[in-house]
Amino acid sequence: MAVTKKKAALSTFSRVSSSSLSSSSFSNNNYDEEKEEHRKRLINKTLYRAKQRGFLELDVVVGEWAERNLNAKTTSDSFLTQFAKVLEEENPDLYSYLTGQSEAPKYLREENEAYKALKAHVMKFLDEKSDEKTRAKFGKEWVRGWNDGSSEGGNQ
Repeated sequence: MAVTKKKAALSTFSRVSSSSLSSSSFSNNNYDEEKEEHRKRLINKTLYRAKQRGFLELDVVVGEWAERNLNAKTTSDSFLTQFAKVLEEENPDLYSYLTGQSEAPKYLREENEAYKALKAHVMKFLDEKSDEKTRAKFGKEWVRGWNDGSSEGGNQ
């Protein structure tokens, strides 16, 4: 009789253990699904911020780059964090950094991989689509009105 009780107790223990293991793996799967869903929402939010900046040129260039480069499965958390820091920049400043009108701060140009990739994309785009003569020179703002009285001529 004592042997039968021991077998029954062992049998009950193994059933409880296996059921708790499967429920544990279920909660791990649930956790992974929730984590993936959270990442998708975060990337969608970041994509929205990249495309809807209220500065048409940045909306197009930054938004398209973000669409091509941000992916819930392949984008690392650190890259996403770095890109969020790029998006925190003010529109006129970011535009002048990306187009080469002014130098970006050190924390962007040297330490931020997302900024470096975006800047390379913008410069490639500018090289392919525009003549260098039509761009603002380094340190000069792009068209802010006409300089008719200037010796430089034109709007630069």
